[in-house]
Amino acid sequence: MEEQPNTTPAAKPDLRARRRARTIETIRKEAMALVTQHGLDHVTAEMIAEAAGISLRTFFNYFTYKEETLIPPPLGFPAESAAAFVSGTGPILEDLVHLLEERLIELEPERKNIRVIMGMSESHPRLQSVREHTFRQYETEFRALLGKRLSLAPNHHTPTLMASVISASFRVAMCRWVEKDSNSVIDELRATLTQLPVLFSDT
Repeated sequence: MEEQPNTTPAAKPDLRARRRARTIETIRKEAMALVTQHGLDHVTAEMIAEAAGISLRTFFNYFTYKEETLIPPPLGFPAESAAAFVSGTGPILEDLVHLLEERLIELEPERKNIRVIMGMSESHPRLQSVREHTFRQYETEFRALLGKRLSLAPNHHTPTLMASVISASFRVAMCRWVEKDSNSVIDELRATLTQLPVLFSDT
């Protein structure tokens, strides 16, 4: 009788990852609810932890500051999707939109909350700092993927420049999206990236 493979060791990390993701989602949800009700200045990490049903120590295992709970996490592309982009042969910007689509569609229900957070960041320096750090993380992810696709080191000037321009475009698209109630975030990103090839062309 053929021996069946034991899949338990592989399943455990996946289970831990799902539990971690659920905990983070709960913390973010409760933090947003508290901030909406009381305002950021009147919400503490202790309040968020209590609302999420976790200890303060557990809270700080996931977040350094309360402000971090309000900012979407890094994109964290799935390995399969990242590999497809790296090996892609189509136009880079189109392939990038396709790569981002699966991740950004998760933001659609959060448009109102993100609008509130972006507004709050203008008067809260730490929240603004966390927001800027998140955009820098996006740029780092773009640079690494572009470097692999072009067979260049991530710190080479070509993927560095490309990632910088794409990151800025991503930021513009996000701002446009939260200001409206019509286009999807993917539509805004595609429209913004489509402008790049013609921005510096002769008119």
